[in-house]
Amino acid sequence: MEIVAKVSRGSKMDQIYLPKNRFGFAPGNNVLVRELTHEKQEKLFFYNIKKIEKIKIMIINEIFNLLNKYNFDNIIITGSFLEEGFNFNDVDMVLIKDKELRLNDVKDELKENLGINFHLILIDNKSLLKGISTDPLFQTMLSKHISKKRFIYNVKPEIRYRLLDMHLLKSNLLMEHFDVLKLNEKLDLLRNLISINLFIIKKQIISKEEVYDKIKELFGDNIIEDLKNNLVDKKKFIKKYKQIYNKTFNKILEGVRNESKQK
Repeated sequence: MEIVAKVSRGSKMDQIYLPKNRFGFAPGNNVLVRELTHEKQEKLFFYNIKKIEKIKIMIINEIFNLLNKYNFDNIIITGSFLEEGFNFNDVDMVLIKDKELRLNDVKDELKENLGINFHLILIDNKSLLKGISTDPLFQTMLSKHISKKRFIYNVKPEIRYRLLDMHLLKSNLLMEHFDVLKLNEKLDLLRNLISINLFIIKKQIISKEEVYDKIKELFGDNIIEDLKNNLVDKKKFIKKYKQIYNKTFNKILEGVRNESKQK
């Protein structure tokens, strides 16, 4: 919590007035008062971001400032943090650098300074571009982002059926453990299935919006809210999910066979 206020001249002591309608800074709390410097903020690069709260921009600027010393080639913010509102569990971030470093140290520093949990992915440029071309989850993750530097990728989709088979296997967990999975885990597995399905059918880079539109088309417009509020008809949902899973698996199996014939 930060509040910008002016120092007012008093008869015996100068003072700073805080609005009563505020979050934080309760009476009796210790606070740090420092002069506000008008430093020029770094330019942020937005991709498919229509609207975002000002407080999130402040947080992103602070993240980038804290990470300057690591000299990353680029830093990319993705995920639910960029969605409207504050219904996020952590901040998803892709750190691009050719050299290895201890991610836990970076995560701990960010948590200590900002009080937010982070999910970090460290990757080099070559692997990142490869991931975008072959992994539909990577594609959807980066279809909406804010980055420290301009991030332009011009890659052709490359469908590698054996790799997609490995990715798809993960989504089988939703059918087996529906009752014990958390909401975000269910959504991740559902998005994984649908993104793979779309990637195979369209044979082109998949966006996050396309995945959500397809999920609503298949399971109904209110599926996300229904999952959040435990209003989903489990039997009906699993039946539909299994049908899509099996169709996707069969397409992958057909692709693997065709690849083997070509060799």
